[in-house]
Amino acid sequence: MSDNGLLIRNPDVVLREKDPNGALLFNPDTNKIRVINSTGLFIWKHCDGKKDLPAIVVTLKKSYDNIPETEIEVQVNDFLDDLKANGFIGKIIDKK
Repeated sequence: MSDNGLLIRNPDVVLREKDPNGALLFNPDTNKIRVINSTGLFIWKHCDGKKDLPAIVVTLKKSYDNIPETEIEVQVNDFLDDLKANGFIGKIIDKK
């Protein structure tokens, strides 16, 4: 996820919020499922086509006090890489 680009959810992915602690994502294009915790759900909801990786990391830092700051960017990047590799999200690349 190191290249620039706004992150956007795949509109075909089905989100099922199981409880306040997490959710289930289902990608009908690939038949893949991801069970995500509340932090993953927070990140997923911020893949709205208006934010890139740095903006999501900043928003996460402001919203969660108990996340070790040194690990946030790496963990968010890894999570988003998995979602992108499995078709759950994509990127809008600005070609200016």
